[in-house]
Amino acid sequence: MDELLKFLKCIADENRLKILKLLLDGQYCVCQLQELLDKSQSSVSQHLSYFKDLNLLSEEKSGKWIYYSIDRTVYDSYLAKVIALKADSLNELNLTELQNRLNNLDTAAEIRTANKGRGCC
Repeated sequence: MDELLKFLKCIADENRLKILKLLLDGQYCVCQLQELLDKSQSSVSQHLSYFKDLNLLSEEKSGKWIYYSIDRTVYDSYLAKVIALKADSLNELNLTELQNRLNNLDTAAEIRTANKGRGCC
């Protein structure tokens, strides 16, 4: 679950989402990503570090340049985890406390009554 959360946080940033799209479609070095995104070298490198931490980057060295792309196998495994969220039960996701609360959740009418008509939503 922690790895999935790290992946979702990674792609939740607009610049990293742009980098993801670019690297899914081709190989780019940091200076090319800088130009495309109009960002500093340090900013691009920092964004790439999120992908590195998740083992999402493939690197190809050419002379003094390193060209990055997305490792499709790793990327596809994260997508499979996202898709599996629909099928997995809360217990399988180690969210048993949430499952217990869900099982005991009152209806909106019961909550409204308990709150003396103040409403719930």
